[in-house]
Amino acid sequence: MVLLASDFDKSKYLKAEDLKAEKKFRIKAVTVEEVGEKKEQKLVVWFTNDERGLVLNKTNNRTIRNAFGDDTKAWEKMIIVIFPTMVDMRGKLTPGLRVRIPPPKQAAAAAPAPKPATPSGNGAGTAAVKPLPAQQTAATAPVDPELEDEPPKSLAEDLDDEIPFESRTADR
Repeated sequence: MVLLASDFDKSKYLKAEDLKAEKKFRIKAVTVEEVGEKKEQKLVVWFTNDERGLVLNKTNNRTIRNAFGDDTKAWEKMIIVIFPTMVDMRGKLTPGLRVRIPPPKQAAAAAPAPKPATPSGNGAGTAAVKPLPAQQTAATAPVDPELEDEPPKSLAEDLDDEIPFESRTADR
């Protein structure tokens, strides 16, 4: 067995300098460890695809807890993304690691989405659309007495409502 001095220079915990870009990790286990100079007890998340663990600060702890629940046993086999970023530590920006939860994989390729049963758009999906009874068509439908004297407008007539337009380019 070869004894390498560089092996003793490695931390057993992930640091911001260890990651150049975001990376996905699958959680293997969560333990409690005494870390830092003050020997504080912190949660450490261990991974299947890296031998180092991530010491959880409050922000990362809350991110994972909000996604997977308070019971750390339920975190096992879950996937998280860890990314380096600049964080505020006691009023000073320093490199740090943050956690985000990747979106769930879509099963869109497996089956196409079902078509909506009712028309959508302009609120049509919010109320059921009732078809006219078979004996009542547009020609036999009751007519509003106030509109009875007006002939139906064509689309071109309906859109031509003579709005005055003033050019402001001459004023500049």
